[in-house]
Amino acid sequence: MAVTDTDGRRRGEVRPELKGLVDETGTVPRTAPVEDARRVLAEDGVVRIPGAGDDPEVLVETAARLLGRRLRELFGIRPQGGTDSPVLGLHNDGAFLEGDVHGRTVRLRDPDEDYLLMHCSAPAPSGGDSVLVDGYRLIDRVAVEDPGLHAFLTGADTDFFGSRTDPPRGVPSTPLLRRMVEHTRGGRRAVRASDYALPVPREPEWDEHLARIEEYADLLATAFEVAPRFRLERGDLLVLDNYRFLHGRDAFSGSRVLHVLSVRSTDAF
Repeated sequence: MAVTDTDGRRRGEVRPELKGLVDETGTVPRTAPVEDARRVLAEDGVVRIPGAGDDPEVLVETAARLLGRRLRELFGIRPQGGTDSPVLGLHNDGAFLEGDVHGRTVRLRDPDEDYLLMHCSAPAPSGGDSVLVDGYRLIDRVAVEDPGLHAFLTGADTDFFGSRTDPPRGVPSTPLLRRMVEHTRGGRRAVRASDYALPVPREPEWDEHLARIEEYADLLATAFEVAPRFRLERGDLLVLDNYRFLHGRDAFSGSRVLHVLSVRSTDAF
């Protein structure tokens, strides 16, 4: 059963009885040169571009090249990585972050960022392999094998960051209500994961909703466990549909440097 840390983060439990449900939902992305990457991204929802160089600025160029006139917003390149880091479980990107600029509220990040670009500046000497799970395939399996969980994921709102005990500066205090699976106005499906989700405040069926949230956490932990691994090397770019794919990585030793760019396209909410 899922457990919650003191900071409010929920960690699912790997459950052997769920392995059949999540089998073959993990994905190893196709590798393609940049001139073919737009086609592969459209076909698969994810593409790995090798040898993109050492400058993280290539993230911006690649976003423009792959999305073209569909590109709406860029949220700035941010460095990620660290030294001797623990496992990072399945999640999708998107943050509720605002700031005041000359008396105007400005979004610094957006919960509905729908494409994610990652540049490997320096792989870890040991560990740090990447994991991708196809959320569409996973949810379609859940619809058949666990209709009750599927009904919750597609039909019930959650307080998406509700269990965070010390939200960072710039995170609004108003609850962000999300369904774990929903659709854009144009019919595009979004599959989400949050380590901090709670039932909506004053939800009459609080205990039942919390049990479903924890069941989903266990499902994702099991999917992470059985998914195939792949390694990003120096200069590699990974581009993925953030509404479709959940991603994570193994623990690593030594230092690892990644740069990440999240964007919104005209297909986003």
